[in-house]
Amino acid sequence: MQCNTNETGCNNLKQICRVERELEIERDKDKEIEKEGEGEKDPPAPAAYGRFCNVFLSDAEINGLKSELPDKWEYYIDRLSVHIASSGKQYHNHAATIYKWAQEDAEKAAITGNALKKGIPDYSYSEEDSL
Repeated sequence: MQCNTNETGCNNLKQICRVERELEIERDKDKEIEKEGEGEKDPPAPAAYGRFCNVFLSDAEINGLKSELPDKWEYYIDRLSVHIASSGKQYHNHAATIYKWAQEDAEKAAITGNALKKGIPDYSYSEEDSL
């Protein structure tokens, strides 16, 4: 009888271990499902823009460019696209590159405008002035 008791105890332990393993498997499955659900919350991949479809911008970045550079955002995207295609350069952040180029162009325009103002005499006159 003592042998049967040990066998019964052993069977009970096997059943407990089996139940614990099944619970672990269910927990692992639940974790995988949660991970899959988290993957769906990732932001969408950036879309390709430009003449050569090699400028990658997220929706937020493209909306920012449209609002901050309303008349020139398409120009800068195409300019970057052509530059990347022709030079083979790679950029970490295409939106940042576009903003940088826009700032540089604005600075050049300001400097050029000031140089023109300094180098050319003012020939403006009012109707009361005689020539």
